[in-house]
Amino acid sequence: MQTIETLTTEQATERLRSFGMAISPQAVRDGIQQKIFPFGDCIVSDRGRKFLVYRVMLDRWIEERASGDDHDLPPY
Repeated sequence: MQTIETLTTEQATERLRSFGMAISPQAVRDGIQQKIFPFGDCIVSDRGRKFLVYRVMLDRWIEERASGDDHDLPPY
């Protein structure tokens, strides 16, 4: 059975930071809501914002941008 693995914006931030990106959870949330980061969705309701960060899409986005010799992503 296939699953859709999601991360919190805090987990996504830590993953991005592990690749040297200086970013905050708020910047990840804003980037997803503004459609700058294509690896997540934002659901806005009267109770606030809910974020879904898709691990596979995040890893693909990182891999496309990562520099250096080793492009293999560490397991999450």
